[in-house]
Amino acid sequence: MLKHYLLFIFLFVLFLPISAQKKYSVKSRKAISYYEQAAQTYRNRNNEQTIKFLEEAINKSPEFIEAWLFKADVMHTIGDVEQEIMAYKKAIEIDSSYFPNVHFNLANAYLKTGKYQKAKRKYSAFLSFSKISSRNKQLAEKGIQNCNFAIDMMSNPVDFRPVNLGEAINSEYDEYWPSLTADEEILIFTRLSPLKKSDKEVRIAMQEDFWISQQIDSVWRPAETLSESINTSSNEGAQSITADGRYMYFTACDRKQGLGRCDIYYSIKEGDFWSKPINLGKPVNSSAWDAQPSISADGRILYFVSNRKSGKGKMDIWQSRLLETLSDGKQRWSKPINMSMNTRDNEMSPFIHASNQYLIFASDGMKGMGGFDLYKMIRKKDNLWDKPVNMGYPINTFADELGLVINAKSDKAYFSSDRLKGKGKDIFIFDLPDKHKPPKVAWVKGKVFDAESEQALYASLILIDLETADTVAQLQSDRLNGNYLVCLPAGKEYLFAAESKGYLFYSDYFSLIDDDKIAEAQILDIPLHKMNAGEEVVLRNVFFPIDSWKILPKSELELNRLIRLLKIKTNLKIEIGGHTDNTGSEEHNLELSRNRAKSVCEFLNRNGISNGRLTYRGYGSSKPISDNSSEKGRAQNRRTEFKILN
Repeated sequence: MLKHYLLFIFLFVLFLPISAQKKYSVKSRKAISYYEQAAQTYRNRNNEQTIKFLEEAINKSPEFIEAWLFKADVMHTIGDVEQEIMAYKKAIEIDSSYFPNVHFNLANAYLKTGKYQKAKRKYSAFLSFSKISSRNKQLAEKGIQNCNFAIDMMSNPVDFRPVNLGEAINSEYDEYWPSLTADEEILIFTRLSPLKKSDKEVRIAMQEDFWISQQIDSVWRPAETLSESINTSSNEGAQSITADGRYMYFTACDRKQGLGRCDIYYSIKEGDFWSKPINLGKPVNSSAWDAQPSISADGRILYFVSNRKSGKGKMDIWQSRLLETLSDGKQRWSKPINMSMNTRDNEMSPFIHASNQYLIFASDGMKGMGGFDLYKMIRKKDNLWDKPVNMGYPINTFADELGLVINAKSDKAYFSSDRLKGKGKDIFIFDLPDKHKPPKVAWVKGKVFDAESEQALYASLILIDLETADTVAQLQSDRLNGNYLVCLPAGKEYLFAAESKGYLFYSDYFSLIDDDKIAEAQILDIPLHKMNAGEEVVLRNVFFPIDSWKILPKSELELNRLIRLLKIKTNLKIEIGGHTDNTGSEEHNLELSRNRAKSVCEFLNRNGISNGRLTYRGYGSSKPISDNSSEKGRAQNRRTEFKILN
C-alpha cells in the first residue's frame, strides 16, 4: 500500500498479434507460435511463463525483433532493468529504425540506472526520427536536460556520509518514514514486517505498523511497537508527529470509515497512552487518494499529498490550517490550498521543518537525476515560498529518493534507503551540508503544575513574535502529566505565556536574536498560581529604554493580556510594582521604578481599566529575585510585576 508510493507511466508498446494473419519479421512458424503463446500468458499476468516462451521464440529465430521488444517490455514490468537494456540493444542491432521508440525506451532505462551519457545519446538518437509523438519528443528533451543536470551534479557533489542507525532501529525488514520530536528523544517510524497469526509469522502477508524508540544518553533503545490502539491488522504508515510528540498524523487505506482509498487520520498522546485514531474528514480527506501528511511543529499547519481532480498534476502537495479543535477532540481544518511547486507530474513526501520556514519534498516533474529527487524550498519574508532547489548528488541519485526529515537543531537529516546495504530499507542519519541547513530552532520544555499542590495542569501555551505580533506556536500541555514542548525559531524575540482556568497567567521572554544564545534545550517548569490576594506575577515582556519610563511598543502584547484578565475578573484590584537592579543610587532607582509602575497604570487606565482598581509602587532594588553580580541576574531584577490586592 504505502511501501513505494510510485506512479509509473508506461511508455512501452507491446507487439502483440492482432490476428492470425499478422505479418512478422521472421517466417519460422515455431518461433511465431511461441511468441503468440507468450502473448496469451502475458494477458494472464504470468510473466515467468511469458519469458520462457519468448526465449524459445528467440532461440528458434535470433533475429525475431518483435520477440526482443516484447521481452524488453516484460523485463520493464518486473523491474529487471539490466535485462530490459540488453533486449532493447539487441532489437536495435537487428534494425535500428524498425521501431523508433526503442531508442526512447532504452534511454529511459539508461537514465533509471544512472548511465547518463548513454541515456543522453539515445534520447538524441530518438529525436533524429521525424515520425515521433509530440509527447515523447517533449519527454526526450526533458530527459536530455536531466542527463546534463545529473552530470553537472555529479561533478559537484555535496558532503554526504550516511550512518546506519543500527540494530535497535533497523531489522531484516524494511524501515522507513522516520519522524522525530524536537529534542530527538523519540523516533517513530514505519516497519513493513510479516503479519503474525497465532504468534507465527506469515511471510506471504506483509503489513505496515508503527514502531517507537527512545534515545537515552545518545543511544537509541530497542524499538517497540507503538500502540495497539493505532496499529491494526491492516496497514498504517507515512506518519508525522508534532514537535512535542503528542499528536501523530498518518495514512491508512481501505478502512470502512474512509472517504477515499487512502485517508489521513490522527491520534493524540496523553501521558503514555495514544487515543483511538480519528479520520480528519473533509475537506482534508476526499474521495481521492490522500496521504503522506507532514504536520508543523505546533500542529497548526498540515501538508499532505493528494491526487484529487482539482490539482495541477498527478500527485500534488496541499496545505491546510487548523481552524479549531472541538470538545469531542475532532478537528476542523481549512479548505486545502494547492501549493506553488506542483507540476504536471508527481510531488510527494513533504516535510516541514520545525522552523516552519523550510520545506522538503520529492518530485519527478522537475529537473533532476532521474526518478524522484528531493528538493527544498525556503519561505520568504512575504510568506510566499521561494523556487525549489535540488538537494544535489549524492543525496539524490538515479533511484527514487523519498522521505527525508531534518532535526530541529538543523544539523542532521534522517532518511530511509536500500542503496547502501542491499538488504531492504534501513533508516540512516547524516550531517547536513551547510548550504542545506534550515534556520536554527531552539526549544523549551517542561511541566505546568499547580504552584501549591504541584499537581499537573492542562494549560494553553502560546508563543508570539514580539516584532510582528504573529502567533508562532499555540499548543496545550499534556492533560495527565502537564508536560509541554515548544519550538523557538532563531533570530527573533518571543513572548511565551501559559494559562489555565482559575489561575493567573504565566509570562516569559526569550531572545534568540544572537545565534550564540541558542541552547541545546531549556528546561522550564511553570508553576501557576490561583487568584488569591498577595499573589504576584512578573510581566517579563514589559520593556523600557535604558533609564527611561516610556513603555516600548512591543510591551503592548503583554499589557493587553493583563487588560483582558482585568476585564474578565471585574472585581480584581491590583498593584503594579516597578523594580530595578542595584546599578546607580537607591534614590534614583526608587524614582525610576516608581515612574515605570506609574506608566503601566496609565496605560491600563487609557485602555478601560478604572483608577479605582489600580495602585502603583516603586521598589527600586530592594526586592531582587536574582543575583546582581551577573548581567543575567540584573536583567531578571529589572522587572515589572502585578500583585493581587483583593
